[in-house]
Amino acid sequence: MTTLCGLYVAQGIPWGFVTVTFAAWLAQPKHNLTVEQIGPILAVATLPWSFKFLWGPLMDRFTIPSMGRRRPWIIFAQSMAVLVLGSMLLFDDLPNMVWTSAPDSSPAMKMIFNLVPGPLAGMILLANIFLSMQDVAVDALAVDLLKEDERGVANGLMYGCSYLGTAVGGAGLGWVVSRFGIQAGLMWQAILLMGIMLLPLLFRERPLTAHAENDGQSDGPELQPPAGASQSVFGDLWKAFRLRSTLLGAGIALGVRLGIGVLAAVFVDYLLKNGWTQQEYTSVTGGYAVVFGLCGSVLGGFVADRVGAKPIIVVVSLLLGGLWIGCGAYPPVVQSKMLMKCLLISQEFLLGMISVSLFSLFMTISWPRVAATQFTTYMALMNLSTTCGSYAAGELSLYYEVQQILIIAGLLQMAMLVPVLFIDPEQTRRVLGDT
Repeated sequence: MTTLCGLYVAQGIPWGFVTVTFAAWLAQPKHNLTVEQIGPILAVATLPWSFKFLWGPLMDRFTIPSMGRRRPWIIFAQSMAVLVLGSMLLFDDLPNMVWTSAPDSSPAMKMIFNLVPGPLAGMILLANIFLSMQDVAVDALAVDLLKEDERGVANGLMYGCSYLGTAVGGAGLGWVVSRFGIQAGLMWQAILLMGIMLLPLLFRERPLTAHAENDGQSDGPELQPPAGASQSVFGDLWKAFRLRSTLLGAGIALGVRLGIGVLAAVFVDYLLKNGWTQQEYTSVTGGYAVVFGLCGSVLGGFVADRVGAKPIIVVVSLLLGGLWIGCGAYPPVVQSKMLMKCLLISQEFLLGMISVSLFSLFMTISWPRVAATQFTTYMALMNLSTTCGSYAAGELSLYYEVQQILIIAGLLQMAMLVPVLFIDPEQTRRVLGDT
């Protein structure tokens, strides 16, 4: 649990830095960037996580038994992420690395520009490719080791630690950037990630013994799998996703974070250009809000273990959707710093609760035979949901005011109630078995 939680902190630090500290730094009026440019920067931070399910079959199939089943992947991915993020220290004028238009008029370049608008976005994209790889390996390690009656609490603690990392990357590094500049923030981010990397370097998974091999109880697959292994993984995955509950779970994952994906990009642009300082924004969204998100995630984990994940998801979706609709329908909210602070803190608490409840639900409906791949697919779809919201933020901001966007986000959140009500959490194991 120490290693799992520590690695989730390592995932949260770059996320908090990019989505809170770096976004607020870029959104300052002196940099002349708009929400149409900032939205894609936030989107590329989540884009690789939207396709991280591609790593699952690779990690389920290959490993280095002498180092452990998941540990080699964790060490490789973490070290590469540190290298890419640290390389940003070599550039002095980061805002000019965000393109305002495609360098030529070819359709291919326009399409690439819409997804990755410049070298800065490309570096953030590459770093998050490796961070998403690390996340898959850590989630697979958790699925390997955690018993069913431990998953709610463990997910609460692990997701809570990602919030802790977000606080460090948001409020902590936000304070560093506001006092000492963006280069100091980038340097401390690299130092913190290298320190956390000591956990997988110093702690080992259970050793692969000859006795375990003879009993067919090995802690990891051989480096060279038997013929047809990849076909077996994808065949079992296809079988798992043919069930009604697993398909509904995929639909929920794809839609549940659209609203916050839109609002995160809209809020940072709106607030930084309407009286908020960078330090005010990072202290709230990367500090107080993250603490409440941490509390919500831990509380959601404990409650999900006792009353089930479905009731938590239904109730919290209603509360979150109602909060956004109510604030959008009452214009003074977005004009008041105090009310906006309350909104940012409250939404993060509710997002923490609903996220960890969804994690518990997705673990339950995942078939153990392909759990690493299936669970990762759900996580990837949740990230794709955020990515789509961030890309859509620029377009929506052209036609709607922030109050109207709040109402749209609230309606999208409430729409998630329908598929949740029809999920049978026990269907996967009842139909396909426990192994």
